[in-house]
Amino acid sequence: MPDARYTAVTFAPVQGFIEKSRKLRDLYGSSFILSYLSHAICLQAGDTVSGALRDRVISPAILNLTQGTPNYLIIRGEFQTEAKAALDTAWKRLANHCRCWIEAELNEFEYHWKRDWNLWIDHAWEFFSATGESIDQACQNLGAVKQSRDWTGINWTGESSTLSGADGIAWPGMNRIVSAKERSLKSDEVEIKEFYDALRQKLEGSIGKIEKENEAEIRQEYLSIPELIKRLTTYEQVTADLQVKVEIPESFKTLNRYEEDSWTGWFKGDGDRMGKYLSGLNEQERHAFSRAIMNWGKDFKKWLPKKKDAKAIDREGRVIYAGGDDFLGVLYREPPRSAETTQKELTASECVDWLQQFPQFWQQHRQPITVSVGFVWAAPKVPQRDVLQHCNEAESHAKKSGRDRIALRVLFNSGTYLEWTCPWRFLPVLQDYRDPQDGKQDWVHFYNDVAVLDSRHAFRGDQVEVAIALLNVYFDREHSTDSIWQESDRQEFYSLFNQSFDVEQNGWWNHDDEKKAGILGDRNLFLKDGNLDLKKVHQAVNDWISNLAKLGFHLCSNI
Repeated sequence: MPDARYTAVTFAPVQGFIEKSRKLRDLYGSSFILSYLSHAICLQAGDTVSGALRDRVISPAILNLTQGTPNYLIIRGEFQTEAKAALDTAWKRLANHCRCWIEAELNEFEYHWKRDWNLWIDHAWEFFSATGESIDQACQNLGAVKQSRDWTGINWTGESSTLSGADGIAWPGMNRIVSAKERSLKSDEVEIKEFYDALRQKLEGSIGKIEKENEAEIRQEYLSIPELIKRLTTYEQVTADLQVKVEIPESFKTLNRYEEDSWTGWFKGDGDRMGKYLSGLNEQERHAFSRAIMNWGKDFKKWLPKKKDAKAIDREGRVIYAGGDDFLGVLYREPPRSAETTQKELTASECVDWLQQFPQFWQQHRQPITVSVGFVWAAPKVPQRDVLQHCNEAESHAKKSGRDRIALRVLFNSGTYLEWTCPWRFLPVLQDYRDPQDGKQDWVHFYNDVAVLDSRHAFRGDQVEVAIALLNVYFDREHSTDSIWQESDRQEFYSLFNQSFDVEQNGWWNHDDEKKAGILGDRNLFLKDGNLDLKKVHQAVNDWISNLAKLGFHLCSNI
C-alpha cells in the first residue's frame, strides 16, 4: 500500500530576494534562481525517465520548464531530508559555477574570496518542511514550522554593496588577510573598480556610445555575492554549461536607459484565497489545478499588448516572472531604433486599456479563483526597488480591500503616491467619463471640482450626497457605447449612484455566494458592535469617488 504521508516544502527569502534588484536584468536573475531551486527539488523527488516524478510531485505540475516553477511544493511521502539536500546542492552548484566562471575568465586577478562565497552557499536560504497524513495537515504543519525560524545571517564588516547597503562588495580581495598597517583603502577601491570594469567588459563588450555618457555612474555599481550571482545567471555565456534553459530577453538595456526619462507601468498579482480553495481538493484535483495554472503562467508571458502599426515597436512590456498564479511584469515602450522610426512614449491610459482586458485572459485557466493585482505607474527617477515595494503594497491593498480587484497607484519622484482600488467588473467605468462642457475625456474639470469641494470639507461628515451627485455629472451609462462592460455589471454599478444611497444594495459589498466583488469589499470590515458603522461607510464611498477623480486625471488624461 503506498505511503499515505505527504511533505510540504518551501524556502525563503523570496520577496526580499526579488526586491533587492536595481536593474530589470537582476529581476530576471532573481526569478530564474528561485524557479531553478524549486525545480531542483521537484527533480529530486522522482525519476523523470520512469515517470515516477509526475506521480510523486503533486504540485507544482511539471511542464518541462525551469522558470515559473513556484517555491511551494507538495510531494507524496516523506521527503524532508532529500528536499533540503536538493536545495543545498542546486544552490551550491549555481554559486560555484558563477565563481569558477569569473576566476577562469578574469584570471588576471588574485582571488581571496572563497570563504565568503562558502558563507553565502551555507546561509543564503531558510528551508522549511513538514509532513502530515493529509495534504491539508502537511500544509498546516508547514505554517507552524515557519513561525519558528532557525537561520544564520552573515554579519559583514567593511565595505557595503551599493545595491543592498548591507552585504559586502564582491571582489577578488574581499577576504585577503593583511594587517591594518598594510591595508590601503585607496588601493582596494582601485582594485574593485578594475575588477568590475573587467567583468563588464567580459560580459557585455566595449561600452557603447550611449552608455559611455553615464560611464561614471555605471562603474560605481558594485554588487554583493548574491547580487552578482543574479546578474551572471542572465548571461548565456555563463549559464551555457548549467544545462538548463534560461529565458533571456533580447535586450535588457533599452528599458534601463529609456526609463530614465519615461514613466513605466509595473503590475504584480496573485490568486485570491488559494489556500482555502486548495484545501478542498484531493490529490488528482490539486495536480490538475497546478497544471492549469502553470500553463496559464507560461502563456501569460506571450500575452502582452502589441502595436498594430507596422512602423512601431511591437513589444509593449515584459513578464518578469509568472509562477502560476503569482506574477510580476512591466509595461513600457522601447525607444525608436532609428531616426526614421517615430514612436511615442507609452501613456498611462494605454496601460489602463490593457489592464481592462486582463480579466478575460485570467479566466482562460478555467479555474474558480479570482485574482488581485497592484499596478504602479512609476515616475522616471524612482528606484526600481522602491517601485517593487509599492507593487507589493498595492497588491496587498487590493486584497485587503476585498480581493478580486485592482489597486491603481501613481508613484511620483518625491515618493508620494495616489491610489484607487476597484473591482475588476467595475473597472470599465474609466471609459465612461465625459466632460459635460466639451464631451472630452481629459478629466481636468472633475479633478478640479473634487479639489475645490475637498478643500471645503464637502466629502466629510455623515453624508455621501455631494460625492454621488458629482459622479453623476461626469459619468453616464449611455456614454459606454463601445466598452468592455458586462451589461449586468454596468446596470448594477449605475444603479448605485442614480438613486438615493442604499447601503444594502447589491454592488457595494462582496457576495461570495455569487462570486461578485463589491466596491467597498468585505462587509465585516465595516461592522461596529455587530452593526454597520455608517460613518465609516460614508467616508469610504466619498474617498472612492474622490480618488477616482485623482487617479483618472493622472492615468486617463494622457497629460
